[in-house]
Amino acid sequence: MKLSHWTYTSMLGGLLFLGAQAPANADAWNKKTYVTTSQSIEVPGAILPPGKYVFKLLDSASNRHIVQILNAEENHVYTTNLAIPQERMEPAGKTILTFYEMPGGGPEPVRSWFYPGDTIGQEFAYPKKRAMEIAQFMKQTVPVLAESHPPAETPAPPPAPQPSLQPAATAPAAPPEAQSETEDAGPAPAPPPAPEAAAPMTPPDQQPAAQQPPAADDSTPAEPKMPQTAGNGAEMGVLGISCLALAASLRVAMRRSGGKS
Repeated sequence: MKLSHWTYTSMLGGLLFLGAQAPANADAWNKKTYVTTSQSIEVPGAILPPGKYVFKLLDSASNRHIVQILNAEENHVYTTNLAIPQERMEPAGKTILTFYEMPGGGPEPVRSWFYPGDTIGQEFAYPKKRAMEIAQFMKQTVPVLAESHPPAETPAPPPAPQPSLQPAATAPAAPPEAQSETEDAGPAPAPPPAPEAAAPMTPPDQQPAAQQPPAADDSTPAEPKMPQTAGNGAEMGVLGISCLALAASLRVAMRRSGGKS
C-alpha cells in the first residue's frame, strides 16, 4: 500500500528530527522548541547546517504566526518568517516538521512546523523566486513571502523657470554698463508700450458730414419774441438831416466869404 504524501513527510520529519523536543520548561506562549538536525535543511532565506536550533513564535499579541529561527544560544536570528496557519486532524505528541521533496539530494525546504499538542501549525512562506521553483517541481501552490519595498519617493517638482535677463527684441540694446546694472538689479523691466498708430487721413470728399446739433425738443416752450422797432428807415432819416445841416453850414460860410470880397 502506498503512503500518502502527508504521511511520508511526517515520517521524514520524524527521521530527520529525532532530537527535536519541547522542553518541560518551554514557554507555551511562544511555542519555544529546540530542534537538532543531523543534516542541512532549508528555511526561508537561509540554509541551516547540521546542529541545534530554536524555533519559536515572535512575542506579538496581534499576530500569532510570525516564526523566528535562532541558534541554540539565541543570540543570532537566521530568519523571521510570516507563516500561514495550517491545520491537522489530530494533535501530535511531539514536534513535527514537514518538508518539500526536492530532487538532487540538497537541503530539503521546511514546509510546516507543529508544536506538540497543537492542531494548528505554521506553514512557511518562501521568497517569490524560490517559491516558484518549489511549486514547479511539487505541482502545488507554495506560499510566497511578502517582500517589503521602500516607499516610493515623491518626485521633486520641476524647477521654476528663471527670469530672462536679455532685453526684449523690440527694445534697443543697452550699453554694457546698463546691462551689468540690469543683471545686478534683477529681471529687465518691460519695454515701454509702442505708440499708437496715427489714424489714417480721410479725403475731404469722404469725410463724414458735420454732426448737426440735436433738434430742439418740441416740448420746450419757445421764448417770447421782442417787438420790432424802427428799422433802417430811421437811420436814413437821421443821415438826411445831417446832410441838410452840413449843406446849410456850407452855404452860410460861402455867403460870408462873398460879402467880405
